[in-house]
Amino acid sequence: MSAGARPILIRGGSAYIAEANTFRDADIVLREGRIAQAAADLEMPEGAQVIDADGCIVTPGLIDFHMHAFRYGHFLSVDADDVAWRSGVTTFVDAGSAGSLHFMAFRDYVIRPSKSTILAFLHVSAIGQTTDGCDGLEFQDADDDRLLHLASAQEIIEKNRDIIVGVKVRAYTGMPSLLAMQRARELADRVDLPIMVHTAPSPPTFTEVAGFLKSGDIITHPYHGGDTTILGPDGKIAPEYWAARERGIEVDLGTDRFHCNLEIMQACFNERFYPDYISTDLTQTNKDTVTFDLPTTIDKAVACGMTLNDALERVTARPAAKLGRGGKIGTLAEGAAGDVAVFRLEPGASDLEDFFGNRITVDKRLRNVVTIKAGEIMGPSERETEVLDCLRRGNPWSNY
Repeated sequence: MSAGARPILIRGGSAYIAEANTFRDADIVLREGRIAQAAADLEMPEGAQVIDADGCIVTPGLIDFHMHAFRYGHFLSVDADDVAWRSGVTTFVDAGSAGSLHFMAFRDYVIRPSKSTILAFLHVSAIGQTTDGCDGLEFQDADDDRLLHLASAQEIIEKNRDIIVGVKVRAYTGMPSLLAMQRARELADRVDLPIMVHTAPSPPTFTEVAGFLKSGDIITHPYHGGDTTILGPDGKIAPEYWAARERGIEVDLGTDRFHCNLEIMQACFNERFYPDYISTDLTQTNKDTVTFDLPTTIDKAVACGMTLNDALERVTARPAAKLGRGGKIGTLAEGAAGDVAVFRLEPGASDLEDFFGNRITVDKRLRNVVTIKAGEIMGPSERETEVLDCLRRGNPWSNY
């Protein structure tokens, strides 16, 4: 909150208490960029701006654990600030848009000026995901072993520990070798950070990829479609996925478009194979269709069988702890960052769909009413991000 800004009183809402995974009637007072009070029937501070949350739920500012925010440095990336104000997300985690060659540009020209908080996984490839999504450019981040330059990656991580939260590697369909996985393992061990690995239809197989992972590492896109999926021939979750879970490998949703098949996700939820983190993998190709935003992704998780409480925990307290910021974000506790979102649970049957045409019906939707970052109400970004004609929007299967 800027100097002299008015306190804010959020009155009459049902507050999601992430630490207890429950809702309680509570008013919230924000002062000087932080949560000053969170309790029932609070008195209005002098000069406060009042937000009437009667009939609404009040949550900590949401955390999107996997999206792409390197605006213009990566054609697929979105403007995080233009997403935040209308979605309740106040912390974004970029999943490897930048590699060592341009992370400093990402830091100085996107992350630092952003009103939203942006953290990042550094891609193990020096070029990050900059070739991803460019129509006709058939070259991927790990197609050339020379791009797996660990010395520069390690230096960038050591100089940006306040921003970089892990190492990203893409095990995309048809990658030429598993060297990128090996190098990601080496880098993660050197810097003591987790790996997030993009999974996709084989080759390589999930068993080959998982062999490089340790407890605390993360697989993303577990419910993807394609020729080989998380489900075995019997329609049940394949044993190698359960084995990875038992070894402490964590799961990130990473909805995107073709990376999440609702039928597969529902089948997995029926076996209680839930993600540890709910995220969008938001890009220019899905922000206006299929994925849209994090509240829509939460709606899909709930429609497939997760409780709203458990879904909210996976976009607040749990990712906050993984990011080393437990108690600071993802919570309504007094003294935490003044990042808060207010939502209506809008009743009425509504169909949600995926890239494959599968549909699932929900009886209520999360609709963002207001998003507050560091004690200030967010509004639309004043800038417009141009979407280039060379961005691939069609069939993605050539380089999954």
